[in-house]
Amino acid sequence: MHDGGDALRCTVAARIGIWTVCLLLGLAGCASAPERAAPSPVGCAKAVVAALPAGLTDPEKHCVASAGITQRCSRFEAWLAGWGKEIEDAFSHGDASWEDLDADHIGRRCASTHDAPDALIACCRHALTAGDLTEEELADWIAVHSRLGP
Repeated sequence: MHDGGDALRCTVAARIGIWTVCLLLGLAGCASAPERAAPSPVGCAKAVVAALPAGLTDPEKHCVASAGITQRCSRFEAWLAGWGKEIEDAFSHGDASWEDLDADHIGRRCASTHDAPDALIACCRHALTAGDLTEEELADWIAVHSRLGP
């Protein structure tokens, strides 16, 4: 028969393992991007969000911000910023929604296909109106859009 000490040791070991993974993921997010917007993860995300162009809808803001954070900070920091914003909204008087997280996901995918800010906005607008596209479909659309011009 096992005593309560075994269960406690398992729980402590699991917590240590979880925190170790979180720490490693957090440190991976601190790797420098070529044009990092700020040294800290929070500062980097805030700098990208502050530079968003005017006139974007809420889903477009989420998408373009996530794309920018992915490119100028890191992919993990973009994921963390999106979830952090929705968790903050859920516990404050904000408007937490799965649609915002979907738009964040689309932004991270758009970031992997093109670097130009106008192309990122176009990619976000297209993907948000067309629904969930594969990375190949997004890349094809951006390639065609880039050849045609604005």
